Amino acid sequence: MRLRRRFIAVAVAVVVLWFILLLMGSGIIMDFDSPGPGSQDEPVELLWWSRHMSWNYDVERQCGIYTCRITNKRKRLRTSRGVLFYGSDLDVGDFPLPRRPQHVWALLHEESPRNVPFVPHNEFLRHFHATSTFSRFSTFPLTTQYLPSAMALTSKDYFVTFAGKSSSGYRPSTSVVFLQSDCDTMTGREDYVKELMKYVEVDSYGACLQNKKLPKSLQKDYLNNLYSPELLKFLSGYKFMIAIENAACPDYITEKFWRPLVMGVVPIYFGSPTIKYWEPNKKSAIYVDDFPHPRALAKYLHEVADNETEYDSYRFHKINWQSPIKNNNLNYNLLTRRYHIGDTSPGGSLFERFECSVCRYVITTARNVRADIAHYDCPIEPIYAHLESQQEPENVGDWRSMMQVGKCQAKILDTFFRRNYSYTRADFDAELNRRMDKSDCAP
Repeated sequence: MRLRRRFIAVAVAVVVLWFILLLMGSGIIMDFDSPGPGSQDEPVELLWWSRHMSWNYDVERQCGIYTCRITNKRKRLRTSRGVLFYGSDLDVGDFPLPRRPQHVWALLHEESPRNVPFVPHNEFLRHFHATSTFSRFSTFPLTTQYLPSAMALTSKDYFVTFAGKSSSGYRPSTSVVFLQSDCDTMTGREDYVKELMKYVEVDSYGACLQNKKLPKSLQKDYLNNLYSPELLKFLSGYKFMIAIENAACPDYITEKFWRPLVMGVVPIYFGSPTIKYWEPNKKSAIYVDDFPHPRALAKYLHEVADNETEYDSYRFHKINWQSPIKNNNLNYNLLTRRYHIGDTSPGGSLFERFECSVCRYVITTARNVRADIAHYDCPIEPIYAHLESQQEPENVGDWRSMMQVGKCQAKILDTFFRRNYSYTRADFDAELNRRMDKSDCAP
């Protein structure tokens, strides 16, 4: 019986082997692991979809073990696997439609929604496979991009002792600095600082509420040199720095928060509702939200400014050398993040990092993954710092209207994307006007 079973097994194996060889000889079997026609040894192509890139851009980029060709030549749309969009350059009348099944759409947008109010809405975001935004939930997060390094937080290169800050003969004990040139914001920044100035002296060097001028050596292009040693040294003599973001979105944290911490100056912060998830220690900043109005905040600033122990309790990251950063969330992010400003290593620019992120995504990730509202979470209703009168800051109503128009724009784009055929800017504007006239922004 055993001999018979063995004979049958061998016979079956021979027949199967003969059949496989026959099929191979006839060319019926295909090598599914081999690349398709014309793709052997050719890198995956990614296309930047931006009319603002007027120069010729066509490079082959090595991203670890993967290689991609990145171009801005629109004629290569048919052969591209990924289409890259830069948020600040988005044009509602210019998207690559009809969209092919192989096209992965990837969005880079590190800014707040002030220039592109349709971005925060799920109707728009769900058409993208990959994102790179300030949100920790995006595919390639940029949440701590404005913090150069953990070492920058703990270094004493610009540290001035409490006594050193208090002994300045030309500044009051409660020395506060404000350095902003973007005056019209969703958070009502200028309105809040204007009221705060009634109760505490503020040195304002930027275009907003300017009452002092920067030293001549710093006046030229300081906005593009946010962490220049000369600027940091100049500002480090202040005890407090006003740090109010232009929009209050979860995880939207700019140099306004990190720069004072790098200098050893205490931030007076308003902005991201999730800021305490990221602060180096539980007491790293004075938060505007903790006070009912600017007058109450000013009273507290005067108290802290005259109390060395209380003041230095906000500078634990500078003073405690054994364990300066106790926030494990921040420590982990600094160890694992893939981009930060000031990265001078090869391929360290934001755009190159993003390109490689999408390159890896296109090659390794399933297409059923899509972005959602968590990838760029900004409220439609502007969140602003409250004044004592409880009145809205001057321009908040305009920002509210802009965000409502943005939601309507997102719904129109959703409709056009799902139809998946080309349209013009005139088509979009006509539909927007129709919906706005009827107060109807439903899909």
